Amino acid sequence: VLRRLAVLDGLEDLERFIIHEVVDTPGSYADYYNLGAGVPFGLSHGFGQLSLTRPSAESKTHDNVLFVGASSRPGNGVPLVLIGAKAVAEKALKKLKTKIT
Repeated sequence: VLRRLAVLDGLEDLERFIIHEVVDTPGSYADYYNLGAGVPFGLSHGFGQLSLTRPSAESKTHDNVLFVGASSRPGNGVPLVLIGAKAVAEKALKKLKTKIT
């Protein structure tokens, strides 16, 4: 992925800005989110993975990392992912404005 992105202007040295990398597998999802064997399209609809029990859009360990998608709040399905994307974009802009001022 990094090789493909490196051909774009401004992303030639993207790799040097990566400070932490995690590779998730079906097994790690099973361990972290109480899933039987992981799932291909995000967390399941089981009671343990609904609404507030889904991972937050904000990283607990990195102030400059935000998450969006079917496995984070507010949840899966196109409408909820789009709502989540809008919320994350607004949070990102707010964080950027705070750092600039």
